[in-house]
Amino acid sequence: MAARDEEIPSLPLHTRRRVLGYLVPLLSFPILIWKAYSISLILSQPSPQLVGPELLNDLITISFSLVLLLLIPHHSPLYTNRCWLTPKGLKITRTLKGTKILPYDTIDRLELFIRDERQGKPSKEALQYARDHVNDLRKTGFKFIDYTNNETKIALIYTGEKIYMITPANPKAFAQKLGNRIRKLGVKTVTLTPKGTRVKEGAP
Repeated sequence: MAARDEEIPSLPLHTRRRVLGYLVPLLSFPILIWKAYSISLILSQPSPQLVGPELLNDLITISFSLVLLLLIPHHSPLYTNRCWLTPKGLKITRTLKGTKILPYDTIDRLELFIRDERQGKPSKEALQYARDHVNDLRKTGFKFIDYTNNETKIALIYTGEKIYMITPANPKAFAQKLGNRIRKLGVKTVTLTPKGTRVKEGAP
């Protein structure tokens, strides 16, 4: 019997990201339709001015709207991300960014960053620790690829010089399941609390 994909429950998309995800097409589509109609009127004239300022302005506006509609959602996590454990590897997907499968033998390490807010928001020192860690990784050449839904619980998945970021609803359970598929998986758990940072190396 063929093994089935096991979906990893993810945290819901942050409200601010969801709103921006709706605003991008709501702002872009009307502009694209309006400017496309304007260009069609110019080109339908008996002797259209192909290098006129009006046509050039419309083309620039269309280009800007396409960038807003396609590139921004592609590079920014404005839509819900999902992930699965599959026989071939960890599969992650996001609207407009497509699907990516990370073969298990390419995953070198896993780091979990968890905000423990049961007694209040994490301290400034704890948040600064997380930011400094990410900045240090960037300085050493790592490239971050963001598939997160929010910033409450983040898993950093190391694959060579790339680090994929996802937001499993239960990071420790995800680490255990991933560890069952990858022998000797290095795991680091960082818990951000109002009193500071707790760091644990090894399986959760």
